[in-house]
Amino acid sequence: MKRTTLLILTSLLTIGVSTAIYAGAGHDDGHSTKKTTKGHDDGHGEGHGDGGHEMSAVGMPMPVDSTAATKTITVHMMDSMKFNFSDLAGIKKGDIIKFVVMNKGKIPHEFGIGSIEEQTAHRKMMQSMPGMKHEDGATVSVEPGKSKDLIWHFMGDATTVQFACNVPGHFEAGMHSEVKL
Repeated sequence: MKRTTLLILTSLLTIGVSTAIYAGAGHDDGHSTKKTTKGHDDGHGEGHGDGGHEMSAVGMPMPVDSTAATKTITVHMMDSMKFNFSDLAGIKKGDIIKFVVMNKGKIPHEFGIGSIEEQTAHRKMMQSMPGMKHEDGATVSVEPGKSKDLIWHFMGDATTVQFACNVPGHFEAGMHSEVKL
């Protein structure tokens, strides 16, 4: 009886350890880490299409099919290196906003939401990997003539939100905008 109990406990322990190792496999990929909406560190950073579960200092992305948005803002991305927003007035903490992001130009652009520090880090990464397309919940890459939706819940500690295109050279040419919460 003791031997059977010991074998069962050993098997359960082995399964638990194996599961924990397997579940963590592939998450430590060298990119920056962020907190997920569940409050744990999943090891994913910018540049991953992980379903938009990352928390930012200015809030967090919501599922694209979410019906929680209380306001819609259209964003036109222009080859003149400008964002044209339909309405940025009155964004405040707690708002859930659907951004309809349209690339009106002839070259690819990116639309990202984050704190100034997060955008600076993302820009540095983009400079080291210029051809990479980013879809991480806080950022969408949009091809010419196409559009994508991004739904964002504004919350967090930062008081300044930065919208930026971090394709190399675009931010430096003026493709960014800041809003105080």
